[in-house]
Amino acid sequence: MTNDINFWTGIKDPYLKPDKPFLTESKELKVIHLIQSYPMHCPLCGQLMRRNGFRKKPVTIKILSLAGKPAVLKIKKQQYLCPPSPQCPKRVTKVAQVQGIKFACRIANVVKYHIVQELSENESMRTIAKIANHHNVSTNTVERQLEGLEDTFKTNPHWLPATIAFDGFKSGKFAQSKMCMILMNPQNHRTIDIIQSRNSRFMRNYFLSHYSKKARWSVKIVVVDLFEPYRNLIHDLFPQAMIVADHFHVVVQAYRALQSARLKVMKEYGTNTHEYRALKHYWKLLMAKEGQLDYLHYYSRRNFYHACLSNQDVVERLLNLSPELRAAYEYYQDLIAAISHRSQTLLDQLIKRNNLQNVMRRVKRTLAKHRQEIIASFYTRLTNGPIEGTNNKIKIIKRTAYGYRNFFHFRIRILISLKTSNLMIRELPKRRTRPIAKVA
Repeated sequence: MTNDINFWTGIKDPYLKPDKPFLTESKELKVIHLIQSYPMHCPLCGQLMRRNGFRKKPVTIKILSLAGKPAVLKIKKQQYLCPPSPQCPKRVTKVAQVQGIKFACRIANVVKYHIVQELSENESMRTIAKIANHHNVSTNTVERQLEGLEDTFKTNPHWLPATIAFDGFKSGKFAQSKMCMILMNPQNHRTIDIIQSRNSRFMRNYFLSHYSKKARWSVKIVVVDLFEPYRNLIHDLFPQAMIVADHFHVVVQAYRALQSARLKVMKEYGTNTHEYRALKHYWKLLMAKEGQLDYLHYYSRRNFYHACLSNQDVVERLLNLSPELRAAYEYYQDLIAAISHRSQTLLDQLIKRNNLQNVMRRVKRTLAKHRQEIIASFYTRLTNGPIEGTNNKIKIIKRTAYGYRNFFHFRIRILISLKTSNLMIRELPKRRTRPIAKVA
């Protein structure tokens, strides 16, 4: 019968016995009636205590649902008495405890374990409390389980990987600039921590308070975007580190400049012209890599008087509309080629190129300013790509919860949801499988 009780309740206590009636059921709830009684010794004298009857009111414990219906336990607990004696000068009373249930708590540990498992999935706290697995608990209970995981996700103050990367993502009102930071190891794609704000002063205080000098000086490579305030911060906090510019943010500079040039040409032609409609309809072809444009298949193009053109022909006709657009397009394609082939020679040619329009001069200055960081990315082959993918998952977590007001809940929910979180790893001690032979 003990095995049946373990199966029904999920509580492995050998002293739990069934009461009569064992199971009662209503339209909304199942109730399992049990008795808890076992030999108990006095904590003062060590003698066997007397049984002093059962508590008048049974204890109600919430457990997992049974057959899709909420269930509880009604446990009658044995009372114990140790009267005064020479060995025990004080009168001692005790009540039987149940294994698998925390003292003075009315929720079984197995329910808490299931709540923690549900927190790692993309579900709101209200769904976990009421709907998922029919836990039949309050939202505050789910929040307490989430807050109890805070010690699990503490950073190691004496360790940082040799290569780190960080980037910002939109968070909530708890951040000064509504932007949080994600700190990651780009080599194994493991998340190290979530930082509340990307403000320079806040990040400086964060690294100084969370990591020792030895840990910060062990960092050799830092992968970041082109945000200028990061540079001084990295030089101060990680003096031994080399800065590597992220490829994506380098190309984005030229991407936005080309978009600006296209919009400028559209405004020059006017909204009622077929040139305007063509530039608006086929803008994705201008942004694609030149080598990936289809030149084998021809289709009727409505914006070009139903002429049969390939994608490559469409781009050529769009570039013929404006010399400025062509120059911006060629600069954009050359930058993509330099990044793809990791060509330092082509990058230097782009920096030295003259007769550029205003939209591309800014890109040229950016390339010249971060030349060494871009060249370093050619050799290390490290990017912020893993962070960008993680940011997308964070957006889904925010959307499911309709936003967060508490950063600590937000941080723990992200870290527990990421299977590649560095804080979830716990190395087990190595065990010897055979004794070491002694050398004579």
